Order: sequence, then C-alpha cells, then structure tokens
Amino acid sequence: MTGSGEPSDQDGEDASATGGGSGSGDITFEFAGDRPYTHLRSNLAGPSAVETSAELTSSLRVATIIVDSAGRVSYFDPVAEDITGFTRAEITGRDVHILTGASIPLTSGEFTRLADQGRSGIVPLRRADGSVRIASIRTHPIPLPDGSGAYIFQAIDLGEARGAIDHLGMLDAFYHQSVFGFVVLDEHLRYLMLNQALADLNRRPIEDHIGRHIREVMDSADLDEYEVLLGEVLRTGEPIVDVRIPGSPTAMPGNQQVWSASWYRVTSWRGLPLGLCGIIIDVSEAERPVLDAARGRDRLLLLSRVGAQQGANLDMHGAAQDLATLLTAEFCDLAVLDVLEEVVNGEAVPSVIDEHSLLHRLGGAARFVDDVTERLINVESPRQAFETHGFASVLRDNRAQLIQIPGGEIPDTSDPGGRIEDVRSLGAHSFIVAPLRARDVTLGALSCMRMADREPFDHDDLLLAQEIANRTALAVDNSRLYRDEKQAALILQLSLLPERLPQAPEADLVYRYLPNSRSRQAGGDWFDAMVLPGRRICLVVGDVIGHGIAAAAAMGRYRTAVQSLASIGLEPAALLTRLNDIALTFGDNAMATCLYVLYDPLQHRCAIASAGHPPIIIEPPGGIAYPLEVQSGPMLGAIPGAEYRSEPVSTPPGTRLLLYSDGVVESRSTPLDEGITRLLRQLGARRSLGEQCDRIMAATPPDARDDRTILMAELYGLRRAD
Repeated sequence: MTGSGEPSDQDGEDASATGGGSGSGDITFEFAGDRPYTHLRSNLAGPSAVETSAELTSSLRVATIIVDSAGRVSYFDPVAEDITGFTRAEITGRDVHILTGASIPLTSGEFTRLADQGRSGIVPLRRADGSVRIASIRTHPIPLPDGSGAYIFQAIDLGEARGAIDHLGMLDAFYHQSVFGFVVLDEHLRYLMLNQALADLNRRPIEDHIGRHIREVMDSADLDEYEVLLGEVLRTGEPIVDVRIPGSPTAMPGNQQVWSASWYRVTSWRGLPLGLCGIIIDVSEAERPVLDAARGRDRLLLLSRVGAQQGANLDMHGAAQDLATLLTAEFCDLAVLDVLEEVVNGEAVPSVIDEHSLLHRLGGAARFVDDVTERLINVESPRQAFETHGFASVLRDNRAQLIQIPGGEIPDTSDPGGRIEDVRSLGAHSFIVAPLRARDVTLGALSCMRMADREPFDHDDLLLAQEIANRTALAVDNSRLYRDEKQAALILQLSLLPERLPQAPEADLVYRYLPNSRSRQAGGDWFDAMVLPGRRICLVVGDVIGHGIAAAAAMGRYRTAVQSLASIGLEPAALLTRLNDIALTFGDNAMATCLYVLYDPLQHRCAIASAGHPPIIIEPPGGIAYPLEVQSGPMLGAIPGAEYRSEPVSTPPGTRLLLYSDGVVESRSTPLDEGITRLLRQLGARRSLGEQCDRIMAATPPDARDDRTILMAELYGLRRAD
C-alpha cells in the first residue's frame, strides 16, 4: 500500500503497507508466516540504501491482540499496553472498536471483516489519552474446535519504525560517506563488510573484497607481525589504536602506502568473538620516512627472491621466464628479456654490438594478460638489435636508461611492427632498459614498463633494475657455460661408448642409452660387450660417480682398462680386483660401480661379479624374471687391496640377462628396491629384445637425474653361425 492510507493485499498471503514521509524515504514492511516482517528497506538519500534483515530491526516492538468472534478483546499483551496506554484489565472484554481512531472510525464489524480476509493495512490506533498512533496491522484468523473463530492482530507502531529507519539511515550515512576506511572481518580475517573509502585505498571494488583474506588484498613485509597482532585482538579483546603498517594493495603492486589501523573485537550477545571492526586511514604523506624504509626493505626482498630463483634454475629460458613473472608481480607491469642470438645458439658472443646484431626474446610476462600484451611479449625472433633508439643506446653504451613519458604521449616514429601503437594503447608512461652484462661481455637487455595509474619509476628503481640485470646476466652466462660444458661432456662420453655391439651366434645383444635430461652435466654411465677367445662373451655395465667432463673422461679410462683385462682372459672376480687397483691411479673422485658377466656358451654358464652395482636380472626360458643378488664388493677406486668374488649361474639356451644402471630404477622419489620391482613387472611378457628395452626405458622414473643404460642379452649356447 502507498502513503494514501488505503489497505492492500498480495494474493491473500503476504501483504505490505507503506507509509509516506518527507525527507526519509519510503518504508516497506513485508510479512510472512508467524513473523510480522522479514525485511526492512529504506530508500534513504545518499550513495547507498539500508538493507537489513529482521534481526537488525528486532528492536521494533510488535503488539499482539486476540479478538473473539463477537469482536471483543480476549488477549492484550504488554507491548499493546505500552503502545495504546490501555491496561489489559481496561481493555479485555471490551469491543475492539475502542482501539480505532476517532478521525477514521472503523467499526468492529469492519475490523472483523478485515480479520476474516487475513489482510494487512494501515489503521489508526486510539490511545487511552485520546491521541492517535498510526500502526501497520497484520490479521490472522484462528479457527476454533466449536466452529467459531477468533482473530489475532499484530501491530507495529509506524512512529517507532520511522525512528528505527532514521537511526539506521544515519548509521548508513556515517559508514558509507566517511572519508576513513571502515571494515568488518570475520574470525578468520576475511572481509565481511567495508565502505567505499577503504575499497578506494585497496584499489579494488567492494564486492571483490568479500570473502577474501587480508593477505589477498594487501601486501607488506610486516604482514606476518600484523596478522599476529590482529589475532591477539581477537583472542584478548584488547583493542589496538593507530598501528602503522607500510605496504601496497595487491591489485596495484609497487604503489607503496602507509596505513594507520585501529581495531577492536566484535562479540555476540553471548560474548563470543565474531570478528574485528577496523578503521583504516592512509597516512602515506605524513609517514614518508617509514614509506621510504619500507620501499628499501621491499627492494632488498625482491633482490633476495631474484637471487634464490636464479640459483635454482640453470635453464636460461626457464630462468628468464621465472624472472619476468616475478618482476611483474612486484616491480612493473610488463617485463621482457632479450639476449643476442649467439647466446642462444651457443656461439661466441661478439665484443661489439652493431646494426647487424640479432636479438632473441628469452622470456617475458605481463601483470595483466590480453591480446596487446601478448603481442608485445611474443615478438618474432631473431630481430634487429637496434630496432629502437633507446634500446640501441643501452646496448651500445652499456648503461641503464630511465625513460619517462608524461601522460603516456609517445611520439610518432617509424613503427613497422606496430609495437609503439600497442604500448601507447596500454597507457605506458615509464620505462627502464638495463643491459645484461657479465664478465665484461654484453649479452642482451632487460626491459621493464609501468602503465595506467601505477607510480612511475624513479632513480632508485633504475638502480634496482640495473642490479637485477647484473645478476641475471651472470645467471644467463653461467647457464651458457654449463650448457657448453655439458655438451662437451656428452660429446666426449658418446665418443667413448661403443658405436655398435658385436654380433655373435651365441647371443643376441641389444642396448639402450639415454643421457640425463634434468641434471646440469653429463653422467658417467658406460657399457660394453666383447667376444673373447673360445667364443666366450663378456658383458659389462658401469657408472662413474659424478658428472661432467671429468666423469666422462674417467668412464673412458674404465672402459679401456676393462677391454685390456678381458682380452687376457681374466675371470670376473680377478678382473674387478685388478681393475680396482688401476682405478686408484685415476685420481680423486673417479670411483665407479661395475657389473661384469662372462658367458661360456659351451658350458651354458655365466660367472658374475659386482662392485657395488645394482643386481643383474635373469629371465630363464619359460620362467619368471628375478634379480640375482651376488656377493658385491666395494666400488672401484674406493679401497686399496679390495677383493671381489664371482657367482656361477646356469644359463640354459633361451635365458635372458638384463644389466642396467641405477638411473633405470632409482630416483629421488623412487627407492632402489621399488624400482627393481617395477622393472620386473615390465618383464612379465616375453617380447623381442628391442621392444622390451624400449618399454623399460619408457617406464623409468620421470624424475631420474642420472643417465639410463640398459644392456640386454638372449643366450643360445654354442651354435653354428648363419
């Protein structure tokens, strides 16, 4: 119903009554079930409207009156007494029309008809002193067992309701129109309510706060201590006042501020903590020294993170991408790293960069990813190093440059790739280009950009970017050197391994070798097979401890020594004993494991000796593969005078032998025993040797950091060559 005073209904179920009034908006009461109202709205003047549940307005008093079928009052509750001024004794048994206002008379019959219809409306209530109150009435018919009926009337004094709405309206204006930030957090420090002033400080809409933890909205080097402090307020109820915390909104990293925060605990009517209420004020201008100190700490923290990140990755592409991602999270809006093409191709880096030099984009990232930033990051490689004047001067002079463009008005220049137009469309206004220079050689450049409403770079940012570029250049150069060393070690290692295995009618031989892909250097795996006098065949697999060129060189010396000792007919135990003596002359860090097998096709037997190597796998014809645990001696080159023992094994025709290095079965996440068990499962079905080896290599631990070597033989005994 509108302010005219006429009753209205809503399908006989829920009805509303609205009273007009100047200056404070419209009030709507909604009724449902046994509750006189469930929601209260006030269209107050101001930036927002009060919307609160019945719990917030439960202080509004509801009078309850019961009238019998004859229109006489049979129940009159204390709230009705207070609203009307009549006592229960004065009104009980009297006709209900005594409560209707004299200015708008309503007979008991009309009142009863209103009740019969279960309707609501606005009616005047006469008080005992003769004055009139305007009330919102809700009627409910009550059927009785004898067939008669009674009626319950629930009334709300609209004068009191108006006062509550005005009170809530003032609270609403105080909360939302304040220039200070107001916020309510739950007991887990997640946002429940806040005003627009705080949303502006945090650079994100109000709705984007709700449900987020404070760590998702603000970033500060002091955030751990701040969170502990808020926890103490929740625990003890002791408020804190004017705590200064420097930081930046996560929606705008690098936009440093200092906030003054005051917090107190909010409790339920039972005294249980519900959360925290806070007042947040931006005091950045007054706390400039604190802000400068916070920026200094943030820069040191960023340098620390850059160093830790670069020390964990020697893949130059991965390291460059990780750095760009880190910088766009904490320092700028877009970052890219470019290096000379020679750095990527493994060629000698020129000492002078000229117009013929080519650049390769090593990595890049943007804080906000869209089509424009994607085009700026994913440029064509290689491209001319001197594509822009600023970039060319940095590469030529080896000095970082800070470029400020007030208002983002980039001048028109030749732009065949359209990149300047893309930069202009992003509102970029501040740039830093710093050379990547290590060991007196310029490798490329780091470029950073800020745009939109982010603060421009300053001189301190320039110094920070140059330090990051210096550390990055050293990491890129180290990666290049490691790559070159690994490549040289791999070349040496492969040159020392057999190009092919011997062919003999007594056995089929197959091998697989895969250098490690995760380690920074080449491993020391080696293998060999030889046909000896008397048609005997020797098989050997070894693994030099360590990586790199030294391990590859030691591997070659071991292989040469084994060939020499095997050619003079030494049995496995004697061979390893003599090989250990020779290994002691290789110098430090040349220890190795080794498994040596000597097959006699005439006797259908093998003699096996091991120096700390994983056990051989034997698969008898028609049987199940199993690991043969032989009495193993120490690693070669570890103990002077060490002795080794041979284990004889019967190997009838059709027997298969599998020799392998530890990289096939072992990794940081896979213990040796578990890896051997998994290897045995791969041998469940009998396949060709080549197919079997391929399946084994495909099933090796994915996080293996060592070379993987397999040498597999199927033994036939002495037979005529085809």
